[in-house]
Amino acid sequence: MPYYHVVFTVPHQLNELCLAYPRVLYAMLFRSAWQTLDSFGWDRKQLGAQIGATMVLHTWSSNLSYHPHLHAIVPGGGVTWHGKWKAVKGNGKYLFAVKAMSKVYRGKFIGSLKKWMCQQGMNESDKLIRSLYKNEWVVYAKPPFGGRGGVIRYLARYTHKLAITHHRIITYDADKVTFCYTDYRHGNQTKTMTLSVWEFIRRYMLHFLPKGFSRIRHYGILSSAWKQRVFSTATKKAKVDWQQIWQSKGLNVNQCPDCKIGHLICIGTLDPLRGPPYHHHAKTQKV
Repeated sequence: MPYYHVVFTVPHQLNELCLAYPRVLYAMLFRSAWQTLDSFGWDRKQLGAQIGATMVLHTWSSNLSYHPHLHAIVPGGGVTWHGKWKAVKGNGKYLFAVKAMSKVYRGKFIGSLKKWMCQQGMNESDKLIRSLYKNEWVVYAKPPFGGRGGVIRYLARYTHKLAITHHRIITYDADKVTFCYTDYRHGNQTKTMTLSVWEFIRRYMLHFLPKGFSRIRHYGILSSAWKQRVFSTATKKAKVDWQQIWQSKGLNVNQCPDCKIGHLICIGTLDPLRGPPYHHHAKTQKV
């Protein structure tokens, strides 16, 4: 099936709030984006089925500036109430109407944001909400990938890095860092930028996520909850004992390693022991 690449962005007016409350705002971004896709998937005029998505959170642009957005990989269809596969309309050329998705996404995000800001007692919430409604929020849908191999290559490129990779750094010393970046506003030109070491570190640290926050999430038919529903008839692999695994490789773990004749006998098992807590270790060292 074709897979589509959909990008959800937020206006720059929210940058300060995202930096102050990253866990709340990033979760709100995930939730609003999926609710938008899910609502369009169940809309009978659009599809009328349960779709899925794999979403990856990015907080950077090519020059390391702060730009939170979501990359979503969406299959070109879904599963109906009757368990049948249904492909999206448009003959594989587009997923859903981008302008309509932008309005729904903006409404869902601002609705959640307004409710949260009121709960926090933020006085300037009304002013911010009005400014957010004035701008059109960008939801960009790229053409479908060329097969499943293209999806895998794309995900590998977007998931296993943070802000910048080492091959983009041209030179560095104790004072400054020079790296290359892509200027998307001027014809995707490749340019170079030189920053002081402290400015480079400051920009890089903007993209550290809160501890334990998952930046890759799966929804709908691509989530783990759907594995049993979709593949309920698939045969489960029988558990294999670790000794059987080694025996299949030609190694008898019960054979004496010296004489190669006798057999080892298990006389006991050593359970794993937990190390002392850090504070207890520190007190012991002081004494």
